[in-house]
Amino acid sequence: MDDDIKSEVLERLELDVKFGFENKYELFENLIDMFYDVEDFDETWLKDEIESKIAEHINQSRNWERPTDFEKLRDAFDELNANGIVGLHKAGYTRQDGEDDCMEIIEELSSLGINAKGYCYYHTQDLERLIEGDNLLYLGFDSHNGEDESAVHVAEEIVEVLRQSEFNVKWNGSLNNRIEVSGIEWKKIIDGEDYNYDRVFRIVKKYFGTDKPSNKKKDSKPFWKFW
Repeated sequence: MDDDIKSEVLERLELDVKFGFENKYELFENLIDMFYDVEDFDETWLKDEIESKIAEHINQSRNWERPTDFEKLRDAFDELNANGIVGLHKAGYTRQDGEDDCMEIIEELSSLGINAKGYCYYHTQDLERLIEGDNLLYLGFDSHNGEDESAVHVAEEIVEVLRQSEFNVKWNGSLNNRIEVSGIEWKKIIDGEDYNYDRVFRIVKKYFGTDKPSNKKKDSKPFWKFW
C-alpha cells in the first residue's frame, strides 16, 4: 500500500470524521468499499488511523463553545419535522439523492396517515463544500406534491425557523435557487444518533401521535465482522 493511496485514504477519513455522522465501523466499511480495487490495502493500518482520528476529534470537541452550529441546525430541523416538514441531514451524496430520500420518507409517512407539507435537506457534497472553506450550507427543499405555491410556503417556513435559530439565511424567493445558510462553522462529533430516517420518525410519532410501525427495513449487517 503506497504513500499516495494512504494520503488519499487519510484525506477522505479526516473529512468523514469532521462530518461526525458515521461510527468507526461505518467509516471502515465505507473506506474499504471506496478503495476496493487496492490489492494490498492495509486494513490494520486503517483501523488504527480511524481510532486515532476519532480520538483527536473528540479531544478537540472538549473546547467547543456550545451550542455549536450543528446543534442549532439539529434543533431547527427537529422543529421543522415537528411542524410537518421532513428535515434530513446528510441526505445522500447528490441533489437527486437528497430529493429521493426525502420523498421516500414522505411516502412512508403518507402510508401512516400523516401528510407532510414538504421537505428540507443537505447532502454530502454540500457538507464537503462547507467544510472545505466557504462556510456556506445550501439547503434543498420542495413541497410534498411539487406544487409551486406550496413549495414557496415550505421555503418561507424553513427560512423563518432558521432565522429564529440565529442563522444568517438568504433566499431570493425563486424555486430555482436553494436556501443559503452562511457563516456556519461545522463542529460535530460522532454520537451514535441517526439524523436521517430514524430521527424523523421519532419526532413525527411524538407530535403526530402515530404508533403504527414503519415499513423501513433496518440494516442488519453485523458490524462486529469488520473490527
